Amino acid sequence: MNRFQPRQLRLALIPVVAALAVACASVPASNPMLSEARALYQQAANDASVARSAPLELSRAQASLQKAESALKAGEDVDLVEHHAYLARQQAAVAMQAGQIARSQATVSGARAQRDRILMDSRSREAQVQALAAEKSRAEAEMAMKRAQDASKLAEERLAAAEAAKAKNSSLQAQLAELQAKQTDRGMVLTLGDVLFDTGRAQLKPGAMRTIDRLATFMRDNPERTVAVEGYTDSVGGEAYNQQLSQRRAEAVQTALTGRGIASNRVNTTGFGEASPVASNNTAEGRQRNRRVEVVISGTQ
Repeated sequence: MNRFQPRQLRLALIPVVAALAVACASVPASNPMLSEARALYQQAANDASVARSAPLELSRAQASLQKAESALKAGEDVDLVEHHAYLARQQAAVAMQAGQIARSQATVSGARAQRDRILMDSRSREAQVQALAAEKSRAEAEMAMKRAQDASKLAEERLAAAEAAKAKNSSLQAQLAELQAKQTDRGMVLTLGDVLFDTGRAQLKPGAMRTIDRLATFMRDNPERTVAVEGYTDSVGGEAYNQQLSQRRAEAVQTALTGRGIASNRVNTTGFGEASPVASNNTAEGRQRNRRVEVVISGTQ
């Protein structure tokens, strides 16, 4: 039996009720079952007899109500909200019944009829508690089944996403192979040799258009990709002239791509002039390899 005096219990419950009232005010009371449970709990909490005779049930009702409020605020499934609200309502009802029994004991203590009624009420309360336990077990089983179904669905979605990513990657690799792009430490690089330009000029030859068409198709099929077009020359001629020529050649590739529907902000151009040779400039073959445009494809590291 709880030894708290009625006045002490009421004083102890004031901050709890106030805190719960503030929490309730911040949550939209849009669920009828939750509103009913909230009202019944507040009625029980304000009853000194209930606070004295059924503090455990009152505490359980408070915990269930808080779970329902939190589930509603978090946008959880309405079944979960109503499940906690149902438990709070039933627990508050049991607490109120205990308070009623306590009041009856105070007014007609010692009477056999009252003792029999108390015994009956006690048994009824026990039956209600058992019913609540059974309901809780059933709800938990349903929630476990739902979680298992959700987990299975998520696994299927992840598998489908992985298969889709695998297929997309295979398609990407096939397209890069068709472009004859090569793997470097900067990613996949497509090299356009100087045979696609006249000597000392920045206009693309007609023979270059097939490669440009393939590159444009690749970029349309992969809209998340961008390219960095880098122009290079050999060491013949002045450094300033080579720098300008390499920039114009890079821009010629950009113009060809934008003319095929590729947004200009997806094609960045830089002229490096005679910097970063890939072969010796002392031979004709080496100089020819250095006169090039490299297209670095993003996201293919």
